[in-house]
Amino acid sequence: MIIKKLIINNFRSYYGEKVFIFSKNLNLILGSNGDGKTTFFEALNWVLTPKDAPKEAGDKNPEETTLVSAKMFSKMNVGDKGRVSVSIEITYEQEKFTNNRIIERSFVVEKQGEGKMAVVERAHDAYLCSAGQKGKKLMTLREVLETGGAFPAVIKKYHLFKGEDKLNIFDNKDTLQNLIDLYSDVKDIVPFKGFAAYAKSMAEKAIAGSKQKATANTKAVAKLNKEIVELGKKLEQYEMQLSQAKSTYNEADAKLEGLKEDMAAIKRINELQEKEKEIKKYITILQKRIDEDFSRHLLDQQWILMGFTPIIEEYNRKMQSFLASKANIEREYEKKQEEEHDKELTKKAKTELEKIAWKMNDVEKMKYMLHTHRCAICGSEAPEGSVTYDFIKQRIHDVIELLTPKPTDKKVEIKKYFSNDNIEDLVKMGDKLVDEESKIYTNIEGIPSVIQMRFADNQKMRDDIAAWSQKLTKIANKIASLNANSVSGINLLDYANDIDSINQLISQREDSGLERNRLLQITIPKAKEELQKKRDELKKLMKAAGNDAQYDVYEFFRHLHNAIENTEEATTEELLASIAKNANVFLAQLNVDDFTGVIRIYIKDNKPMIDLEDKNGKIITNPNTSLLTTMHISILLAISELTKESKRSEYPLIFDAPTSSFDEGKDKSFYDCLNTKVDKQCIVVTKSFLLKNEKTGEYEIDKVALDKLNCKKFRIKKLSDGFDKLDITTIDTQVNEITD
Repeated sequence: MIIKKLIINNFRSYYGEKVFIFSKNLNLILGSNGDGKTTFFEALNWVLTPKDAPKEAGDKNPEETTLVSAKMFSKMNVGDKGRVSVSIEITYEQEKFTNNRIIERSFVVEKQGEGKMAVVERAHDAYLCSAGQKGKKLMTLREVLETGGAFPAVIKKYHLFKGEDKLNIFDNKDTLQNLIDLYSDVKDIVPFKGFAAYAKSMAEKAIAGSKQKATANTKAVAKLNKEIVELGKKLEQYEMQLSQAKSTYNEADAKLEGLKEDMAAIKRINELQEKEKEIKKYITILQKRIDEDFSRHLLDQQWILMGFTPIIEEYNRKMQSFLASKANIEREYEKKQEEEHDKELTKKAKTELEKIAWKMNDVEKMKYMLHTHRCAICGSEAPEGSVTYDFIKQRIHDVIELLTPKPTDKKVEIKKYFSNDNIEDLVKMGDKLVDEESKIYTNIEGIPSVIQMRFADNQKMRDDIAAWSQKLTKIANKIASLNANSVSGINLLDYANDIDSINQLISQREDSGLERNRLLQITIPKAKEELQKKRDELKKLMKAAGNDAQYDVYEFFRHLHNAIENTEEATTEELLASIAKNANVFLAQLNVDDFTGVIRIYIKDNKPMIDLEDKNGKIITNPNTSLLTTMHISILLAISELTKESKRSEYPLIFDAPTSSFDEGKDKSFYDCLNTKVDKQCIVVTKSFLLKNEKTGEYEIDKVALDKLNCKKFRIKKLSDGFDKLDITTIDTQVNEITD
């Protein structure tokens, strides 16, 4: 079966009719987040899921109103009708004449007042389009999906996968039974199993009935029957305990055997982790030393003054000029005040002299008279001690005293011209900035060098951090490599710094080994021997009572029932082994250059289990996510091959973002293998091969990588014209086929 065409019409973000025409091999649908990848998958699943299908997690029918294109509905007027539909066309290559089937699911909505909608029509139809004939023949959906083999529900669940986390089908408890029903011959023996169980039960009742005839042995037979049943239950319990003990022992032993060979690696990992801690500690120290608090330094360390040296010099020159001007003005003002004071004194003295009608030359004359002892006016003698002499002397004293300032006279107060010292304060501030003792001027001169040195130191520390970080990366890669290449397949990191884990493994192996040996050597043999004795005793009693025939019949049906159960178990194991065998072929194809391991699928505690082992049978307990993904995809491809063999029909595999955990390069090589190594139709919705343009923020196609794939490629993308990220009615997913 091949999906030829898919038409999506007004379904969520797909406004209008959008068409996909697929090839029979790999088909890639590329879209970034929000471009409609998930909607594509949901549309495909919706058209293939009848409304009465089992309501599993992936097949729940969504509310129809949520499927309507918001853009279509916004363009409708009240009373208008709009159609939502998804149509799929399939074909079968093995048919002699091409007869395509078309499945179409649709509904019609009517716009009502206040923006409400009502679904007025629903349809889910199937058609047969015969080659060479016009038109199409209406068929029932069941005829096409189930009896016609176009993705029956039980097949679809193993071929449509939404997300990487859904790839492990064995997470579903019904998977094993479904696989048995689909692909195993075990289902053919189910009626015989029921018959054998019924016959065994009837034989047991026959024995119970016949023993009523042997009254003498009735109690003994009943007692033996009860003991046999109890012993049988105990033996089953012992067998389960043995299986568990073996499993625990083998796991612990395998890990310890591997750990022996991995001890050097564990020791090396331990050393590398210690080195890692030291480097991280040193990086933390360097990070703390980086000083980039430049805003604080602008003021605290006066970096803001870096370019102010010429300004400060000019400032100081102007301040000194202002100070000199102020001093000159002050001196002129003081001089003027002193002159005015002197004039005032002179004026006062003159007034006093005028009062006594004396002048300075008169004083000189009187001094001369005292010296000559003769009156200069009348010429008479004036000897010392005479009245004339004493009179002249007293007059001289009075005049001198009048003209001489007294000590008690207040000194004239000269008022300051400038009442404040603002200019002096400004001068002091300038002086402080250039004061050699404070070194501030020197600091200002050196600020550019300090800043340059700070930047250089920071850069050096960042370079050192980058270098040490590279060493950390190398150490981490080395640790990862040592861990990935471990002989045991265990996560060596769990043991590198934890010797208790190894001791726990040793103790686990010893305890389970002792339990295994006790069960094998003592408990189970003893229980079997005791059970056989009881059966022999019962057989003797039955023969003694003439009921040996009934006992032989019972024994026959007991053995038949056990044989059928063993056959069922063996056939189931054979089926799982067949799936694992084919899966390993695909795993090798999908991981050409990488480690693959060997897939083993088995039953444990009535549940299917998957292990990945190396060639020596060592379990890989920590495979990376991409390896797990390719392992699960390989199992799906193997199951698809079983479908082809048993159903004589092949079904495409459809994936939504199956490689989201793959790193760049790994996903591209995976798709290359899927394209060249797997002969099967695969439809994959992914954002691989899209690279983000850092300038525009848009995702662009990695054309170089994509051109290497010879497959059908589509680009789905939101229409940019008129798109408003806040308005859902502007969303319109465009579909374009990518051509070389």
